[in-house]
Amino acid sequence: MQQEAKLAPGWETKQPKLEFAWASDIGRRRAKNQDSAGSFPDLGLFVVADGMGGHRGGEVASQLAVQTICERYKTGRTSFTPAQIKDLVFMSASKANEAILLRSKQEKELEGMGTTTTLITFYEKRALIGHIGDSRCYLLRADGIWQLTRDHSLVYEKLRAGLITREQMKTDKMKNVITRSVGFEFNFQVEFFEYEPKPGDLFLICSDGLTGQLEDIEIFQMANKILFQTPNVDEITRKSLLSQLVETLIQNANDRGGDDNITVLLVQYLQAGA
Repeated sequence: MQQEAKLAPGWETKQPKLEFAWASDIGRRRAKNQDSAGSFPDLGLFVVADGMGGHRGGEVASQLAVQTICERYKTGRTSFTPAQIKDLVFMSASKANEAILLRSKQEKELEGMGTTTTLITFYEKRALIGHIGDSRCYLLRADGIWQLTRDHSLVYEKLRAGLITREQMKTDKMKNVITRSVGFEFNFQVEFFEYEPKPGDLFLICSDGLTGQLEDIEIFQMANKILFQTPNVDEITRKSLLSQLVETLIQNANDRGGDDNITVLLVQYLQAGA
């Protein structure tokens, strides 16, 4: 029987206690769902990818990204220590980038495909977010919502330059043009955000099918009503409330038009690992 490779020093610390729920919906206007997501609690890893390109290119690209990142992150822990977490995440994303580029060369109908990728990984007493594209990661608490990532898109650059307002972002003709993706070129960058989570912190990773329809304050109000008004609940109830919040967010995005695929992944940090 083959034994699993020994992990590099530092991974002995138990994973923090987490609760999570996610779902992906095709929306009301699209023929296919090109979003993908993955939850890998044993690794403390959660990923959302929003694909683009061709008849089935986006679907293939996003699935490849999630699958490859998980596989490479898991095997990479045999040589990367927790102190090298950024290098491990970058290597995993790079392997996904290479896999998508190779597949697009092998199958002409997939040429030009790519995907956004936003992930969060929990290690020791910290959380690291790796981000490429315009999917987002938010932090929610009972007292507010904060966008932790910056969109890699032309409209976001225009917003930062003061050329448009947040309201104008939704109707700008360049709103779907992203400036970074996985699978488009060999040289790419991952933007990192580090955070020290506190018990009760809720992380939301989502594709722009959600944020294109709902304002941040509306997302917070739904989370506050469903989750934060009943903070002291048992494990089964918490799981149910997270699933309810996922469904509510998706339903509201669809009720606003459902112009795009909608993926919502929630992870609540409950306590640090031992």
